[in-house]
Amino acid sequence: MAETIDNFFQFFMTLLGCALSGTLYLKKRRQSYFILTCFYGCFTLAGLYWMLYTILIPDAPPMFYVADIEWIAGYLFLYLLQDSLALPEERSFRCRVIWLAPLTVIPLTCYYISIGNPVYNLIVGSMMLLLFRRSLRGVAYLKRQRIRQPNLSFFHLTLIAFVVLENCLWLFSYPWGGDTWSNPYFWIDFAVTLCLLTFLPAVRKAVSA
Repeated sequence: MAETIDNFFQFFMTLLGCALSGTLYLKKRRQSYFILTCFYGCFTLAGLYWMLYTILIPDAPPMFYVADIEWIAGYLFLYLLQDSLALPEERSFRCRVIWLAPLTVIPLTCYYISIGNPVYNLIVGSMMLLLFRRSLRGVAYLKRQRIRQPNLSFFHLTLIAFVVLENCLWLFSYPWGGDTWSNPYFWIDFAVTLCLLTFLPAVRKAVSA
């Protein structure tokens, strides 16, 4: 029951995000809104596939490849969104803080590979590494500037929170704590869903920066 409610909540919120970002794109015709719409669309489809699969087949295996492909596509669009919002000087900015990304993501990815599908976890781990690294660099770059740009910083910090929450979610998915509200997995997943919806105001702020 808890898993069904969790899946439906995330599906509804990503669908709402897709509709709102799509409306903003039609009004503003900004590339960032289009990419954000695609990002939400991928997560919406993945959530719909997964929700229906777990309802129709209660003893679902831990991997469902249609949803996995959609989630990976969503990460790719999120990376494109980062690229579209990055400042020209930011792309070549060098700082030590970006080493925090491989130091945390690589060990976690190795752990995920040891307990799950190697190909899928390698792809997702690589995407998380790229997203985390670029956001850390973005925050460090903006802190070095004389003119503060909190709007862009909010986007980078939202993405960092997303990467952290996703990894916390995966860590609590094994061993499985059961389909009850005492399982921390569901509460972390609710936080992930709220973080997903936060991308909309974060991109709006970044676009207006």
